[in-house]
Amino acid sequence: MGNMLKNLQPQCETSSSKFKMKGEFTPVYQFKFLEPFDEDSTNGLCLNNVYLPEEIIENILSYVPPTNLLGLTLVCKRWCNIIKSENFWMSIYNRRHPDKAKKLPWYVFYSYFTTDNFHNILRNGNGQEQYKYWTIVKNYGDEFKIENPPIGSEPLPPDVPDFNGRTSCFATSYQDCSKIQEISLRNKRLLRYILNKFMPHIYVSEWVAGRFDCGCMYKLGIRGYSEEYSEDMSLDSIADSPEGSSLMPLFYMTKKIVIEQWEGKNGKSLVLRVV
Repeated sequence: MGNMLKNLQPQCETSSSKFKMKGEFTPVYQFKFLEPFDEDSTNGLCLNNVYLPEEIIENILSYVPPTNLLGLTLVCKRWCNIIKSENFWMSIYNRRHPDKAKKLPWYVFYSYFTTDNFHNILRNGNGQEQYKYWTIVKNYGDEFKIENPPIGSEPLPPDVPDFNGRTSCFATSYQDCSKIQEISLRNKRLLRYILNKFMPHIYVSEWVAGRFDCGCMYKLGIRGYSEEYSEDMSLDSIADSPEGSSLMPLFYMTKKIVIEQWEGKNGKSLVLRVV
């Protein structure tokens, strides 16, 4: 999995995914953030009557789990200013990554550390939650199965971040099977603002392997739709080619891999990046 923050720049057939941006979806061009507070005392720098320099407080706060940091902005004005500063989040990033952080607003780093929006956006990729988030479109042959561990293939690599230590996977048989996942941006206003202003890559990834004695063909696709997208659209047409559809996607990408017989037991990664 690539590091998505490196790609941020200030700007104004087995499985597929699409973005559902229907209804009230509109690009977010403005997002109001509070200005830093004026600091006129040592409030926030004294703990148990012991004065601590701001740098020490900042270092202590940087070890708090990112998901808990915004709640600490209510403690005092100084802590709020520290937590909502670029340098604070850049230091957290630099401690966790070998590459140096770009100078980006604090809310971009916060989104990066507290959501999956900057990582592989597919959910339940290992079938660890059965078929949650997925809609089965084609289910021929012996149909979809969830195997743990995979039968006739090598075990899933333990060092792949997308797997998060999981060992299960989806499996299909000798005929066409396809599934689709909708990813809605409708209620993600901050993300839409970041997408519009900084244009980060959209990252989708899956791993594929064949049985040790079987060949196979696997296709991963992604397409994005505007607010005109309707839930009543045919899933069969969405899973296949967009040509001839009543609503053309804003973007459409696909990647295919063919595994020959006797060569399929080792997993291979398929990655799509919308840039």
